[in-house]
Formats: sequence, C-alpha cells, structure tokens
Amino acid sequence: MLPSDVKPISVDDHVIEPPHLWQSRLPAAYRDRGPRVVELENGTEAWLYEDQVVQTVRGNTRTLPGYDDDPLGVARFSEMRPGCYDPSARLDDMDLDGIWAQVNFPDFSRFAGHRFVVSHDFDLAALCVRAYNDFILEEWCATDPQRLIPLIVVPLWDPAAAAEEVRRTAAMGARAVAFSENPTSLGLPSVFTDHWEPLWSAVDETGLVVCLHIGSSSKLIKSSDDAPPCLVLPYVGANSMIACSDWLFSGILDRHRSIQVAFSEGGAGWAPYLLEQSSQVFDNFRVQLPAERPPRETFAEHMTVCMLRDDTAIAALDAIGEDNITWESDYPHESTLFPHSMESLKHTTAPMAEDVARKFAETNARRLFKIGI
Repeated sequence: MLPSDVKPISVDDHVIEPPHLWQSRLPAAYRDRGPRVVELENGTEAWLYEDQVVQTVRGNTRTLPGYDDDPLGVARFSEMRPGCYDPSARLDDMDLDGIWAQVNFPDFSRFAGHRFVVSHDFDLAALCVRAYNDFILEEWCATDPQRLIPLIVVPLWDPAAAAEEVRRTAAMGARAVAFSENPTSLGLPSVFTDHWEPLWSAVDETGLVVCLHIGSSSKLIKSSDDAPPCLVLPYVGANSMIACSDWLFSGILDRHRSIQVAFSEGGAGWAPYLLEQSSQVFDNFRVQLPAERPPRETFAEHMTVCMLRDDTAIAALDAIGEDNITWESDYPHESTLFPHSMESLKHTTAPMAEDVARKFAETNARRLFKIGI
C-alpha cells in the first residue's frame, strides 16, 4: 500500500527539445546545419538537421484540448502541452499528476543521443551533444534542481570524448548518462570489447548511472515489416532482456564495481526469467564468458529495472528484488497515464507492504540517482 507521504519519483520521462535549443547554443557558423524547426510544404513542422528531416509524432507528446491525438499524426509545437518542452510548465504538469521528481530522456536527439551518430560533420555533432547537455543542466534542470534530475548524452562515436563529457557534466551536476542498449546496431563496437573502457572508467569515477532505454539501439525488435506498429509493445521488453544479458556477462561490472545500470521503459516482468536462464548459462558455459560473478549477484548489486504497469513483475518481486525496481510515468509519451498516474501507482502498490511500496515509488530512485543526497 502506498504511504500517504511518499514523493513519487519517475525514472523515465522525456523532454521534447524546444525549437530554440540548438539555435541559441550552437556557434553562429553551425546554426544553418544544426537542428532547427522548419515549416514543410504540406503545412506541417519538422526538425531539420543536416539532411535529416524528422517530424515529432503525436504519440510522443501530449496535445492541447481540441487537437487530433492520433499517435501516428504529426504534432506542431503550438499544439503541444507546454509541459512537453518548457521546464516550468513541466513542473506544473508534474504537480497535476502527483509526481515529485523526474529523470528525462531526449526525444529528437533519440534516447541515447544517437541522432548525432549519423552525421556528415562530427565537429557539428559534438557541438550538438554539448549544447543538449548544457540546456539540460543550465536551463531544464536548473528550473528546479531537486525535482528535475539531469541525464546527459555523449558523443558515442568517440569513447575518449564521451569520457571527457561525462567528467565535464558530472562536475556541473549530471546524475546519469544515456547509452545504447546495443551499440552494434549503430555500427559501433559491442560492450564485449575494450573499446568503451575510457567511458566506463569515467562513469565509475563520477558515479553517473548508465541508463539503457528501449529503442536506444535505433530499433525495436519486430517480427516483420508488415506487422502492425503496435505489435512491438507486448514484447518491447525483449530489447531490455538482450541488453541486460550482455551487461551481465560482459565483465564490465566486474572491472568497474561502482557502476549502476538502469533499464528504462522496458518493463520488469522479464527479469526473473532472464535471471533463471542466465544462471544456467553461467553454470554450464562459464569458460566462454568474460563475467566473473553469477548473474543474480551482478544483477542484485548493479542493476535496476523500471515499470509503469506490470502486474507480472509485482507478483515476482521476490525474484527481482525489492531494492532493484523503480517506477516510471513516461510523460509525455502515449503510454503515460497523465494526469492519472497516481491512480495507477496506488493500484500497483496495493499488494505491497508500505516499506516496499515506498522503495518502489520513491526511495530506490532517490538512492540510485542521488536525489536529495
């Protein structure tokens, strides 16, 4: 049961980057190629970055009353709730929804900032990454540093530069860094290589949480191209399962014992099954694996899953661990229950003892992201 004095913390929400972000922060010489919002001939808006034209779908936003809310439609900024892109308005929407604090991922930049991996000019791309992080730290989260928790992105194409950005932003107050759930899908080396060691050393040193958001590999697993788009949703956690398996066995968490890994927006009901199967693999094929410790030990010490609605996970909480699970509201995406998130959270925590409900809704996230600590 949810205690009445809990301050709910959502570990997965999103910023719809405002149109001024890069145009106000990039050097003048780069602004005509940097991300900017343009009007298309068909009367819709889009982001233009180099030769990429990207439209914001309504399913990634909350629209104002009176506008079409078809999740596959295109949203203009004038049609969005200001809470999507304005930090003061976001705090108002959090108050309306009963949420005390949020960790926010990018939208246009993609969930691990991997929009900028596909670039003709990596000098520009690096400036775009830095501008996004400065916006998050100096503008978005600075509006209320207690309630808006800064997550940054890094130049994934350059591990040394990524490490430098982790150290720079950690000194400015960053608490987490987004990384790809499967960098090989982006044409980058896997987590089984030593390619990423400069980054992991910086993360270990600074204490930033590594957040692996579903879709941060640039794709979601899908059975076929002609399957209805919504059919990725029942098994969307498969992306997190693959990422979790890689991190359990990669040896990264044996070499860097302070790193914490959070699996974002992938649900949690898959975790008991994966831990059971991973334990069998570790016992039977240990000689093939870089990992030194059993998967359950590594998971318990280093990993946290999150969920919005997942009764299967709650029924298996003993197998997951009451200290290894957190809650999300996913504002402003279509799966969010805004402005009724508290009704869902109370339903989810109804079977729990009050001390466990408090961990799930607040204190696990507070400890992980060092909120108010």
